[in-house]
Order: sequence, then structure tokens, then C-alpha cells
Amino acid sequence: MRALITGGAGFAGSHLAEYLLRLNCDLTLIARPEERLDKIERLLPQVRLERLDLRDFAQVRQILEEVRPERIYHLAAFSSVVDSFQDPRGCYEVNFGGTLNLLESWRQLGFDSRLLLVSSSDVYGRAKEADLPLREESSLCPASPYAGSKVAAEFMAVQFGLSYGLPVVRVRPFHHTGPRQSPAFVCSNFARQVAEIVCGLRPPVMSVGNSKVGRDFSDVRDIVRGYALLIEQGRVGEVYQLCSGHAVVIGQVVDSLAAISRVPIEVRVDVNRVRAGEAAVLWGDSTKVRLETAWSPEYELRTTLRDLEAYWEEQIREGPGRQTGHPVAAAF
Repeated sequence: MRALITGGAGFAGSHLAEYLLRLNCDLTLIARPEERLDKIERLLPQVRLERLDLRDFAQVRQILEEVRPERIYHLAAFSSVVDSFQDPRGCYEVNFGGTLNLLESWRQLGFDSRLLLVSSSDVYGRAKEADLPLREESSLCPASPYAGSKVAAEFMAVQFGLSYGLPVVRVRPFHHTGPRQSPAFVCSNFARQVAEIVCGLRPPVMSVGNSKVGRDFSDVRDIVRGYALLIEQGRVGEVYQLCSGHAVVIGQVVDSLAAISRVPIEVRVDVNRVRAGEAAVLWGDSTKVRLETAWSPEYELRTTLRDLEAYWEEQIREGPGRQTGHPVAAAF
């Protein structure tokens, strides 16, 4: 099976690439021209790598014409909610415009394929507790340019399916974490702090934001397995949620990670990490995907967090060249 992954050098993309290689896929990965390849470095001998900007229609069409993939996993995105407020045009150009270039190239070339469009649970916005758990039919209320661009891309994919018969399946993953995740995201940020404490690079103090909010967390390895099932078994034109089906309070994440350390850790609240107006709790219902694909999570969150902390210890011990900067405020 010839498969193509946009965003193939990223966090989820690298895990999806590993999974598809185990299924013996003939794999092409799309990465941005300037993107680091450390997450897929060991996979490079087994894949075709193409560097391009999805905003460049000619480049997108050329690659699709050369590869003619039988399966397209569209993961590439402007993914920072915080940055999307500062650069809404750039966010829409990537998430909407890049998706348009992909769909239009596919339409023009007319090859036989299926596409999985990866959206986000952010499309629901700040749902009220009375409306939980979130389901596929829940109201869309995007509260950021990032979420708005994902809604726009979803609706465009539906239109291309109805107008041109392109077989697209949409998926809305909830929060997922695991090895290789950017420290700009909450679980990875906390795990790196613990790893730095364990390695003696910082005092035994964890800096956190609002630890009372609850979110639906899954392991990235479960999520990408869901992607592979959905592109094959999902119904064309439908949308599916991938989630654990329950909320975990951030304080529990902090406690689980702190327990990994061999020294007592003090937890301090940093007001710069507290996000105003965020929902107290959010979680989703995964009934639809479970019924139609038999998908279910295999990783417990404790295992995921332990693997994530071990990943950061490894990065630290390999040297400062593997590190990235400390974000001011971690995101969900």
C-alpha cells in the first residue's frame, strides 16, 4: 500500500510512520522545508522524504502526481492555539489553504485513494459541563483561529466529497501525549521538568498552572492506530472522535510524574501558566469509533507518562543540542 503522511516529521506523524512501516506500507513523508528531522531520523532509510510547503499548490500537485498514494493521512497543521491568535492569517493559510491544495491536487489528478483529515477536539470550544461528554454531533463553537481553521477545513472536505466524490474520512482527536511531544504541551512540559530534576539540572520544584482542570488524554500510539483503522474502516463523509472517554485532572498528571522522581518534588503554581477562561473539564465519547472499528485504547496514562519522562531523560543525556527552549506557558 502506498501511503503519504503530511506532517510526517512531527510528533504524531512520526509515530504514525512507525506504525505504517510495521504494516509494510510504501511510505512517503512530507515535512516543511526548514523542519528538523530528529523524530524520524532512524526511519529515513525506509521512507521517501519530501520537503515542501503545503501552501505551494504546484509543489503539492507535483508530489501527488509522482507518488499517487493509495492512502493520504493529512496531519500537517499550524498547531499552536496561542500562536494562532498572533498570526490568524498564517494559521488559515496552512490549515485551510494547505488542505485546499491537497484536495484540489487530488481532484485534478483523479487517482484512486482515500484521505484521512485530522481535525481537532478544539472545534467544540469551551463546552459546558451539562453538554459533556462531547460527541460527534455536539455543536461546533471554535474559540481560536486554530479551531476556526480546522472547522473550515472540515467543511471544505465535506464539500469536496459531496461535489467531486473524493472519499474523505474526518477524525477529531482529543488531547494525546507521549514520547517526542513538544514541551509546549502540558504533559510533555511537566515530564521534561521532572527529567531535568532527575538529571540534576534544576532544583526539585515543578512549576504548574491550574492543576484543577480536567482533560481527556490518550497515548499518541493509540491515536495513530486509530487513524490507520479509520482510513480503512471509517465511513466516507463521516467524522469520528478518538479519545479515552474520561477526564483526568491535571493535578493527577503532576502527581504521577512527580512520583517518578527519586527525590521529593515541590509543586508551585506559576500565574503565567494559568489560562483565563478555560473550561473546567472536557472529555469525549468514543462510542462511534469503538463500534465501527473495534478501536480501544491500549496504553494506561501512567505508562504513557513514564515513557514520556524517560524520553526527556534520554534527550537530556544525549546533550544540549537535543533540547528546545522552555515555553512560558504550556498548552493543552
